[in-house]
Amino acid sequence: MVDQLEEIKSKIDIVSFVSEYLPLKKAGRNFRALCPFHSEKTPSFIVSPERQIWHCFGCQKGGDIFGFLMQVENLEFPEALQVLAKRAGVKLVTSYQASEQAKIREKIFKINHLASEFYHYLLLNHRSGKQALDYLLGRTVSKKLMETFKLGWSPNLWDSLIKFLTKKGYTLADLETAGLVVKSEGSFYDRFRGRLIFTLRDHRGNVIGFAGRTLDPKATEAKYINTPETPVYIKGNVLYGLDVTREAIKKEDKSIIVEGEFDLISSFQAGAANVVAIKGSALTEGQLNLLKRFTQNISLALDMDIAGDAAARRGIEIADAAGFSINVVKLPAGKDPDECVKLNPSLWKKSVKNAIPVFDYFIDSAAARYDRKTAEGKRKIGDELLPVLAKISNPIVQSHYVQRLARLLEVSEEVIARTAQKIIKEKEVGTVRKTAPLPAQSANWQTREQLLEEQLLALILQNEDPHAVMADDRLQMTDKYLSSPSVKRIFKLLIEYLTSLRGKFKIKDFIKTIPAELVQTVDRAYLLDLGKTLEDKNLFSRELEKTILEIKKITLKKRLLSFAEKMKQAKKGELTLLTTEYRQVAAELKKCQ
Repeated sequence: MVDQLEEIKSKIDIVSFVSEYLPLKKAGRNFRALCPFHSEKTPSFIVSPERQIWHCFGCQKGGDIFGFLMQVENLEFPEALQVLAKRAGVKLVTSYQASEQAKIREKIFKINHLASEFYHYLLLNHRSGKQALDYLLGRTVSKKLMETFKLGWSPNLWDSLIKFLTKKGYTLADLETAGLVVKSEGSFYDRFRGRLIFTLRDHRGNVIGFAGRTLDPKATEAKYINTPETPVYIKGNVLYGLDVTREAIKKEDKSIIVEGEFDLISSFQAGAANVVAIKGSALTEGQLNLLKRFTQNISLALDMDIAGDAAARRGIEIADAAGFSINVVKLPAGKDPDECVKLNPSLWKKSVKNAIPVFDYFIDSAAARYDRKTAEGKRKIGDELLPVLAKISNPIVQSHYVQRLARLLEVSEEVIARTAQKIIKEKEVGTVRKTAPLPAQSANWQTREQLLEEQLLALILQNEDPHAVMADDRLQMTDKYLSSPSVKRIFKLLIEYLTSLRGKFKIKDFIKTIPAELVQTVDRAYLLDLGKTLEDKNLFSRELEKTILEIKKITLKKRLLSFAEKMKQAKKGELTLLTTEYRQVAAELKKCQ
């Protein structure tokens, strides 16, 4: 199996594979991106084409192609193995036993797929679905679109789906786990009855659940009902349509976010295909983490005024903190995107093109609702907007909107800034009170000394000619100042390897010669982002000298502190020797200043 794992990795280039999830950019020998596993604004996620590995210097996660797929898709190893083996065209000779949870998820996917086909068939090919089919055609939804989004119809019967799926060998308990049936007083009945069905799929195309819409305008029950949360369906992680629109989103480098399934379908039909739909007006962290794989730019086209909705504002705060560029689509006609498209498709596309920055939208919305000529109106505008502006993560952007609000209210920027600062301080105090004290050192925490030593290692290993770098006079005595046992050992092994090397240095060949416990340190150094340092010889030389100097200074300062402590307790004879050594180290440190 080990040979097959290596065969799979050799057939799938990690850069190409990760690029399907993240927009990678070249950075020296490696590629970098914003990490998909935690919120950040400065890229710290690095992929090495030579080592075929990835590492995030922010959250410290890392691994190979298997580890990436497991993390990004929340898969267990057997599931990731199956996916990658199929992609690589490798027939597995040994199978890994999936966990019970993974087996349950796989079973639900199969049940949901059959349910989707059942509903879809009834819509297009059965007399019971004629009302729903006529309704969709009346809304100008083509049969091609019905197929693309797998629209369906659930007949107004208590057990039609139950009969269909139990004949396929599934139990009532299976259907209950999938959220397709409801149990009441010991008996079961179909959850979706007499409803137009929207199939909900994850971004990989797995059917995870359903939304059902009643077509009866006089119905007393809820207009929409949805699959309850199951092992495969978590409402806050779902973006309707993403499996169909993800490529358009990547191509446009922007996602339009709408509130309902019909809004999405109408937009898609009108030619604005880079669109996803959420339930309600609130974006969640799970949805944003999913979107971040495809774009950092979003345009909100929701059915309501998000400025007055606390949940919507919270979602925008999360998006802003995660580094998204956020715009708002202002509809020139219709109450929602679906209506706007019906009135004039080109009007919808134009409004998407003319979307405005979200914080401009907040200010415009407040100015339209309150009388800014009166003191009371100004107070209401300030009360609504200042908490929003205080939470803008970028200080330059925040300053811009502070200036704009000051002009709008005809007050000084100092008044706006002071009030916003007060809100920030109150927020920070509240956060400190709610947050538990941080431990002095976490498992991934590194000192400045360790970081500098790994950077020195990175400068050597990532250079085109490590042999020439190691021959540099400035490095000859460097190992004397190194404190990390791992880096010291790697330096020693690297010198031995380069001395006997015939030909060009290759990191994968060097890795094979070192003990397993040192591989992680070498990989971390090899993936460290050095920016443009490697592209300019003069810049590289200055960075090398600066790094060596900083390491020396830290080591010498530590030695001075050690001598000072010893001198406090030393006897007369020892004190003279210690004083001499102290002065020698102090003189050496002075040369480094």
